[in-house]
Amino acid sequence: MTATGGWRFVERVEARLGERGVLALLLAPAIVVLIAAQFWPLVYSAWISLVDWSLARSPEPRGFIGLDNYAKALGDTVFLGSVGTTVVFALATTTIQMVLGFALACLTLGESGTVRISRTILLLPMVIAPVAVGTIWRMMLSARVGPVNGLLRALGIQGPDWLGDPTLALVSLIVIDAWEWTPFVMIIFVAALSSMPPEPLRAAAVDGASRWQILRLIIIPLLMPVAILVAMFRLVDALLTLDVVFTTTFGGPGFATHTLSFWIYQQGLRYFNISYAAATSWILLIACMAVAAGFLVWRGRIARWQSGR
Repeated sequence: MTATGGWRFVERVEARLGERGVLALLLAPAIVVLIAAQFWPLVYSAWISLVDWSLARSPEPRGFIGLDNYAKALGDTVFLGSVGTTVVFALATTTIQMVLGFALACLTLGESGTVRISRTILLLPMVIAPVAVGTIWRMMLSARVGPVNGLLRALGIQGPDWLGDPTLALVSLIVIDAWEWTPFVMIIFVAALSSMPPEPLRAAAVDGASRWQILRLIIIPLLMPVAILVAMFRLVDALLTLDVVFTTTFGGPGFATHTLSFWIYQQGLRYFNISYAAATSWILLIACMAVAAGFLVWRGRIARWQSGR
């Protein structure tokens, strides 16, 4: 088929199906792949969560038990403890990343050579594989041979067992996650600040507004829709954290750093409680969807308020 013949064929298809029909036809392969790769596994996992299936007992499900797995999870003290740990971890890391990311964006705003090099260096933690990040920090925070405690000993300070103390282990994970993903927040805020219209800022400066007033009354309100989306992405991602926990503390000491994702991994791939892990996975999925929906509603209200509706 020649190029002219190909264009005529496309025109005939568009004339028969319309613009929306052609768009649906072009998207059909991607939709089929999406359904096969995402929708069907979700439906299958939902069914698994309603049956009694442990690979340690049987290679096949033993029978339909309804919502018993969900009830069991909500009455499991270890699971509830993992929920609390995950919430603390997610809120702490998201807050730190939002504050530090915005501060770094303000400090690295511009297009000079020094600023570009600084932004590139600050982005390095984000491009390292999370498993590698966890491994690096596990070695750095080693109580005996880690460079962090080595530096403290050189200063005459006895360093703690960062990953062996229940409180410090969770704090260490928060620091590691903030170190890795603050650059993501920074680069988004840099893009948002760079695209901000300069007229309101100039008008406020002419009217005698201070830098703090410009920041608080103009810049931050204009950035709120972007900030809400970034916070949503980071909070949901923090709720799903597994790799850093797996490579640093492995959920310990005890259950001090058991996040929900790590707990689900333990149940499904270590103890082979397939149906129980599927039920808790759905609880986590519903929680993440509720968080995302809340942020989107909040963003919609902010957008309507800014447009004066």
